[in-house]
Amino acid sequence: MESSITFDKEAELAYLYTLPSSVQYKVKSTDELEVNEYLELDIDEDGRIVGIEFFGPITSKLSKIVGSKKIYRENEEKFSFRLTEEEIKSKFNYNGIDFCFSDDDFQEFVGFDVVDVKNYNEEFLRIITE
Repeated sequence: MESSITFDKEAELAYLYTLPSSVQYKVKSTDELEVNEYLELDIDEDGRIVGIEFFGPITSKLSKIVGSKKIYRENEEKFSFRLTEEEIKSKFNYNGIDFCFSDDDFQEFVGFDVVDVKNYNEEFLRIITE
């Protein structure tokens, strides 16, 4: 299994694959998360976020976990990715994923929760779960 998180030192950006490498998809569009300019989302033909490109200050946190293959923890009826265990003060939902932040201005990215598990296929998500 390939890494779920990569980092390009020259470009100073990190990329997180939200689905395992075994899932076939075609990127239809790339959208900026409207509340945070440092996150760009690759969306497939089914409307799923298949990858997240990180720029700016967030990349230093992600660079420390490059190479990770298991990125999710399963809790209740969702799958969660966390960079830190900071308290979540705000969330922004986009295509079945809650993006979590430790501030009210959506700048301090903490992680995300896949809340629309059916759209993202629970079986696929389990492949990259601790």
